Amino acid sequence: MIVDFHTHIFSSDLIKQRNRYIDDKNYSFLYSDEKAKLIDHNIMLRAMDDSGIDHVVIMGFPWENEKYCQEQNQYFKDVFVLSKGRIIPFASVPLSINTNIEEWVKGIKDLGLFGIGEIAFYSDGMNKTNSAILRKIFESAQIYSLPVCLHLNEPVGHDYPGKYEPDLNVIYSILKDFPELTVVLAHWGGGILFYEMMPEVREAFRNVYYDIAASPFLYSNDIYDVAIKILGSEKILFGSDYPLIRFERYLTDIEKNVKDEKHRKNIIGENARRILKL
Repeated sequence: MIVDFHTHIFSSDLIKQRNRYIDDKNYSFLYSDEKAKLIDHNIMLRAMDDSGIDHVVIMGFPWENEKYCQEQNQYFKDVFVLSKGRIIPFASVPLSINTNIEEWVKGIKDLGLFGIGEIAFYSDGMNKTNSAILRKIFESAQIYSLPVCLHLNEPVGHDYPGKYEPDLNVIYSILKDFPELTVVLAHWGGGILFYEMMPEVREAFRNVYYDIAASPFLYSNDIYDVAIKILGSEKILFGSDYPLIRFERYLTDIEKNVKDEKHRKNIIGENARRILKL
């Protein structure tokens, strides 16, 4: 089974009127440029068939606007049915201090969606307000037994749209307070995985996973060997960020750089199957 744990789609209505949503701050950071690619579930399904992908997880966008968030979550519920369960939806909570977060998380559970995320703070970074929002999302996700995906980028290196100061110390302080919550840190966790060599971090992160989305833009392929040595292959998830990068780019890199068959199977699908209870 091949499961891509990190992809993105938008409704055809949004794609046709993409500029109508530009008043949402996070959306404008990534999609004000007309070159930024948007696809719907039909294109995703065709791409999956062409590449032999069994399932994908679609990540919700980190909207601040409640209306846009609600529209997306309903679309995702419909897509799960339309795809006969091949497209597995996570969902969004409006990232505003005024949001009744627990009510939204309950609504996500009631819709039958599979998790929360991708949470990201593109415009403001991990400031005090956003830290409080994230902590509340974790609290509510734990109550309703939903996994959470958090966008984390590395605090050093080149800039790109949506890159923000992640403040890994703050992230650690939040994660260690929720050791039983399943959390997926996107993009190799912004490098926080290297601190799992510290015993106290390893213990606090016992239910933390790392997806490899955007890896070709960030790290050399040595990251696979290093990450497996630090984490074990059981904590690594294939994620493409599709349509940012094609599925095959990752699968080829994994085939070349992960020699052990069990490790490969864990990364490309087994770990995701276990988290999602497929």
